[in-house]
Amino acid sequence: MKKKSLLAMVGVVILVACGTAKNSSPKVEAMPTQGDVDRMQSKFPGMTLDELYQGKQLFESNCNLCHKLKKPASEPESEWKEIVPRMVKKVNSKEGHHIDEAGQEKILRYVITMGSVEKS
Repeated sequence: MKKKSLLAMVGVVILVACGTAKNSSPKVEAMPTQGDVDRMQSKFPGMTLDELYQGKQLFESNCNLCHKLKKPASEPESEWKEIVPRMVKKVNSKEGHHIDEAGQEKILRYVITMGSVEKS
């Protein structure tokens, strides 16, 4: 009887620890700079540093709802262009979460911009 109770308690501790780790809000190291904005002006005319910061914040606060955050350099631009809209749709299906088209574009610009920095 004591063994079953101990095993049950260990199981609960493991489940709580795993659930806490998944729902924690890890931060991605890539911090946008004005140099990143300047470098990407030909690709994203009119993009601002504030928009990159907003994209980073949206990425970090939403993309870890279902899975561990990926580094922006983990996927090529072509893949991000497919992944981000698909994942935004999934996030938007969760109660209390909504990313509009402008937010989706900010996330996409963030991962493309910062992914190209990490690969350099």
